[in-house]
Amino acid sequence: EKMTAPTSAPNTSAANGNPNPARPGTSAALPIWSAPALERDLPERCTECRSDDIVENWKEGNLVCRDCGVVVQTDLVDLGSEWRTFTNDEPGTDPNRVGGPANPLLESGPTTKIQDDGKDGMALNKAQKRNAISASDRYLIDVFARVNRIAEHFSVSQHVRDRTEEIFKRYYDHLTLKEDGTRSRQLKEDETSEIIAACLLIAFRNGGVPRGYKEVCALTHVPKKNIGARVKLIERAIEGVKQGEPQGVADYLARYCSRLGLPREVLNWTIYVFEHAKEKEGVYGRQPNSIMAACLFIVCRLGKKENRRTGEEIGAIAGVADVTVRVTYRMILPYLSSILPPDFMPDVPIESLSPA
Repeated sequence: EKMTAPTSAPNTSAANGNPNPARPGTSAALPIWSAPALERDLPERCTECRSDDIVENWKEGNLVCRDCGVVVQTDLVDLGSEWRTFTNDEPGTDPNRVGGPANPLLESGPTTKIQDDGKDGMALNKAQKRNAISASDRYLIDVFARVNRIAEHFSVSQHVRDRTEEIFKRYYDHLTLKEDGTRSRQLKEDETSEIIAACLLIAFRNGGVPRGYKEVCALTHVPKKNIGARVKLIERAIEGVKQGEPQGVADYLARYCSRLGLPREVLNWTIYVFEHAKEKEGVYGRQPNSIMAACLFIVCRLGKKENRRTGEEIGAIAGVADVTVRVTYRMILPYLSSILPPDFMPDVPIESLSPA
């Protein structure tokens, strides 16, 4: 009998119009599906009192108004990471089973988290980051980590951090994003540091956080001149982004007194002295931080013994040199009798004060 070769099954992929037909000896190509974007439509104001002070109860999955207590929305979906470790018996220190929460500022979206235990795990994790995350997203993730580290030193809210990241991403797109969706270049390290510092300062001003140029310069190691120039470039490049006015003297002095452990009455007296001394001859035109530190130094010297602080202590909190505090103090001293508040009862005679 003649042996006949078995006939291969017809290629149904090409017949059905599949643009990627399977090759002989290989399995059929599987279609690629993209996951939908994870978004939540949450109300911005309370339906009862119209307040915008709404907090999310993660444990119950509800939105609650802190002013009137009304539950604004229920059954919220948590877009954060899932968890795997339930006891301390399981090995490993990272309990994340999947990637991080969805970040709308990134283009790649959430990816799978590979545990980097051992040499093989580290290699797989490195390959995963290289292939699944674009170069621009890797750059943005590093920048956002730097922003969070700096924001922790300032003890600012998450809203200010999110605002900083948003401004940075929009300005980064303005500088590098082309019409076809590709990036024209990568930013240099010095340029990145300047943009981070400028975005932080704009977010502080927008969020009502009393932080000045010197404090941002101290943590970012970027000169004040460069920060100011970059702020102006960002304001011209991005529509709707403005630096705004700095916070009032009360916000700065309240923070200074809190860090020095001074009572509320010292704060009120210092504000009064500042408002009446800043327009005096020889004082007008000096840096507000210097005048505030000198006024606080005066009130502390005249006040109770337990409230007295040295010029060096006040200058360290206000970001002013001890010499500057004492020079400004000597300029205010001739007007002292006319700028003290009426209810201020000094423990030390005014006449006994001598130039520091």
